[in-house]
Parts: sequence; C-alpha cells; structure tokens
Amino acid sequence: MRLSVLTAVSSLALALVIAGPACRPAEAQSAAAPPSISADMGLAAVVNEEVVTAFDVDQRVRLLLVSTGMPYNADTARAARLTALRALVDETLQFQEARKQSVSVGEQDVEASLLQVVQSTRMTPEQFVETLGKAGVSIETLRRQLRAELVWNQVVMRRYQGRLSVGAEQVQATIDRIKANAGRPESLVSEIMIAVDNPEQEGPAQQLAQQLFDQIRQGTRFSALARQYSQAPSAANGGDIGWILPGQLAAELDDALNTMQVNSISPPVRSPGGWYIIGLRERRQMPPPPPEVSMVELKQVFVPANISTDDATIAELTSQLADAKEEINGCAAPRFVLDRLPGASFGEVGTLNVKDLPVEYRTAIEGVAIGKAGGPVRSTDGLHLLIVCDRREQTPDSMMRDAVQRNLEDQQLSMLARRYLRDLRRNATIEVR
Repeated sequence: MRLSVLTAVSSLALALVIAGPACRPAEAQSAAAPPSISADMGLAAVVNEEVVTAFDVDQRVRLLLVSTGMPYNADTARAARLTALRALVDETLQFQEARKQSVSVGEQDVEASLLQVVQSTRMTPEQFVETLGKAGVSIETLRRQLRAELVWNQVVMRRYQGRLSVGAEQVQATIDRIKANAGRPESLVSEIMIAVDNPEQEGPAQQLAQQLFDQIRQGTRFSALARQYSQAPSAANGGDIGWILPGQLAAELDDALNTMQVNSISPPVRSPGGWYIIGLRERRQMPPPPPEVSMVELKQVFVPANISTDDATIAELTSQLADAKEEINGCAAPRFVLDRLPGASFGEVGTLNVKDLPVEYRTAIEGVAIGKAGGPVRSTDGLHLLIVCDRREQTPDSMMRDAVQRNLEDQQLSMLARRYLRDLRRNATIEVR
C-alpha cells in the first residue's frame, strides 16, 4: 500500500475510533450530506500575522461533530465553532513556538501516530475513506491535529523535563491517603477536564463542562468528547486514567467518585486546574500487593557466531571472553575486549526484572558484583558477556512511591503546559474576524 493511501486510511481511523458506533458507514449513508465546502471562505482569525481561515474552522467543526457522532446542522455547527476556533488558534501558537525553539516532528512520526490508530480499528480502508468523505472532512485536517499534538509534546518536554519539582512530602502525603483507604475498592476511571487558567475563563469553562455532561447523558460517547475537548493528558486515551486508589485523586474528585455507581458520570466538579467530569466504569477489590521485585541493569559485549560456526571457533571465542571478563571493572565500553575480538560490539541490554531473564542469563549473573561481568552465554546469534551495572530491590512500598511520583509529575507537567500556552496567548496578537 502506498504511503499516501495509508495516510488517508490512518487519518480517517482517528475519527472513527473517536466516534465509535455513531459513525458506522451504513448509518452515514442514510444521513443527509453536510453542506458543500468552499475553500474560499475568508478569514476567521489572524495569529501573530499568521492566518486561520474560515475554511480551517469549518473543517475542524466537521471533525468535532463527526468524531462525537453528532449531526451537522446550523445549531451544532454554531455550538462547535468557538471550540474549533480556539483549538486552531492554540495550534497555530504551538507551531509558532515550535519553530522558535527549533522543534519539529518528521512525517514518519505523524505516520506512526496514525498507524497506531489504524491498528486499533476493525473497519476496512474503504469504510474509513467513505465515512470521512461523507462528513466533508479533509485528510489534512486530521493530520494537522495529530502533528500539533506531537510537536507541542516535544516543546513542553524540552522546556520542563528535568525541572519538575514534586517534593518528598507531597509524595508521602498521597501515599498516606492511599494507605488510609486500604481495603476499600479501587475504581476504573475516565475524566474530562476543562481548564481554568484565569478568572475570565471560569464561566465559559463551567458552561462547556455542563454542555458536555448533557451530551453524554443524551448518548454521546464519553471517550469521544474527552478526545476532542479534554485538556488533561488522558485526552489522547479517550479520558482513561486507569485504576485509581481511594485518595489518589484531588479531594473534590475523590468525594464525587465515592458517591457514584458503576457506569455513571458525575456532574461537573470544580477542582484545582478546572472543571472535571468523572466517569466510573468499574470497581474491584484492591489486589494484594505485588511481591518484591529484583531489578538488574545490564550491558553486554556481543560476539556474533551463528549455528554454522564450528565448535573449535566457539571454544576459542568462549575462552577469550572468559579471560576478558576478569579484566572488566565498570560499565564503560571495554575497548581492550572490543579491539581484541573482531566483530565484537558493546551495548545496552536494559533494566530488567531478574525473573524475566532467560534461565541461562540468570545463572550467568548470579552473585556477580556491580561493574563485573558474567558469562559468556551462548545464543543462536552469538556469545554474550553480561556486565552488571546496577541491582536494586523494588518493594511494594517503593513501587507505590514510584507510581505516585510519576502521577504527580504528570499532573504538574500538565499544569505547566497549560500555563505555557496561556502565556503564549497573552503575548500574542490575535485578531478574530
């Protein structure tokens, strides 16, 4: 399949995955076609002298509607226009900031993102293309949205990675809340978050959250609205934030969750950061804590030798590696070994759970000190000299601490990203026509 065709299929898959059953081709055929599109529709906004056309806004409106399973008519288009325009203005600012910071994403990155969507669907390429065409959405509209998400993620990570500051006290306070609720069931939760970055946004954000709540009550899929409207990191996963322990969410959200029944949604809840709608999909008793886990970080010297290599050569290579391992002291590339053995290479194996290693690897590194080597181990590809770079035991408490730390850092990164975009808006010259 050619790249251009694959791109078309992938882009349409995004809309279909979001929309689900509401956008099946059979239903689309019976629906009235939306009004025809004209590329000459004038200007909608100017962002730092960069144009957002009315055609761009119309395309995004159509994408919003088809992805949430709503019909295209004058009322729905008018209601979606403000959201579409704001998204396009924000994306324009994000692209401008990316160019300023010399950040870009390759077409292969966009293609990989699209392919992930394709692989999660069960429709044929023909059904994808037919449904997209009937909705009047161009492929490039979808591609732009994904490209903006990818490039903005890179901009934010470059700016803030290594600068996140989640204190030990904050982590411990969260762990204490979780432990205080031990024995209570955990919940499978989805979220939609409408950010409030300044007091002027309070009313519009609450109103939008209420509108989304009403749409879900009327049958629109939660995940569809989360993908298009939520400003939380979970939006890319349809709002899914996974299994949540009691005490893990902000207090206001935790209180709302405690009163909910399975397969229900909360009315909009004000919590730090904005307005939230919470969906409770399932409850279960908390599983027992995992056993202690032994982790090991390995590097290796690898000497290729396939199954046709004669026994004498294998024996000689094995002997040389066995001698060389006695001289290894540390995890830097052992040049004396690599220079001595033609074809030898050095590289990462990774940080792995010891129990997941093949038995011959476990045997080779058993009792080996950090910075020393074990083996060599024979495989179908060659001989492996395994260097132990680190060992650590992960207890249930340490694994919980790591998970809480990551969750708090994700929340902080999301807040910083919203503030970053807010500052770009404040400093921009934006003229809405």
